[in-house]
Amino acid sequence: MARLFHYRVVNDAFGDPCVFVRLLRERRALLFDVGDIRKIPFNEILKVSDIFVTHTHIDHFIGFDQVIRAVLRRAEPLRVYGPDNIIDCVYGKLRGYTWNLVSDYPLSIEVFAITKKKIKRARFCAKNKFKIEKLPTLPRQQWIIEDPLFKVKAEVLSHGIPVIAYSIEEDFHINIKKVELEKKGFVVGPWLGQLKKLIKLYYDYDPQKMLKPKQFSVKINTSKGEFLVEELFDILNISKGEKISYVMDVAPVEENIKKIIDFVKGSDVLFCEAYFLSKDMERAIERNHLTAALAGKIAKEAEVKELIILHISPKYINNPEEVYREVELSRFQGLR
Repeated sequence: MARLFHYRVVNDAFGDPCVFVRLLRERRALLFDVGDIRKIPFNEILKVSDIFVTHTHIDHFIGFDQVIRAVLRRAEPLRVYGPDNIIDCVYGKLRGYTWNLVSDYPLSIEVFAITKKKIKRARFCAKNKFKIEKLPTLPRQQWIIEDPLFKVKAEVLSHGIPVIAYSIEEDFHINIKKVELEKKGFVVGPWLGQLKKLIKLYYDYDPQKMLKPKQFSVKINTSKGEFLVEELFDILNISKGEKISYVMDVAPVEENIKKIIDFVKGSDVLFCEAYFLSKDMERAIERNHLTAALAGKIAKEAEVKELIILHISPKYINNPEEVYREVELSRFQGLR
């Protein structure tokens, strides 16, 4: 079954943490952290619409310059989400360059600084030589993004400084039953993509895997003429959407652990740091990082389907299997 989220880990577990997520059949991609992104091809950076920054330490943010260079001529805005200081950090990056020749470029950058109670906003436009434009602050809602294709949540955690964990969810997923499509005499075409978008916009999904109109029924032009969307349900396979969560650089304290377990609950995929081994817990506390055992505990208690470990300390580069073994022992202890 085709998935909406197609993710790729950009660097190995000892490199800068970064996950590139392409959206199926959309000329659009998402980026979680933006450290060393040299392995992402230029044409793929061009598709990035949203960047989710956990915090602005150099290994999570140094690649922002490369993104700006790639998307400068793009008309679609670039949106950047991050902790309380993200607006100042983006502003600082932009002020590091001379923009006297940039006014004819179309790019605008919208920045969202996430705190526990509000979201501060700013905009930087090439036509204004990237001068800062403060926008009205928004109250925190359950979701920081509610897009027809997906929703995004954020959780403020601690790494000695505020860091943000993210989860991206698709409410429900739609696949076309090609056999039913052909049986009813329909021809594959762009109208099928439009059908999926209309359903995402105007229909709700309930636990019985049924679609219900939010307000009124909608019609669509198909290869056989105009139909009500409800008349086409039998060519669709509707299933629960995916949930992907991303948690990096978190202090190994109980308050954080409890928050993370609740936040990533039921994730299909969890990207999580496992920076230190438990035997080095003193160092983990000093440096505000999770241990491999804590990553396994989180995945176990949150009933995560797949755990992908990123961000392992270079001190274990000669024996990474010890880190993965500790993760697995913690995650599956008592389950076998």
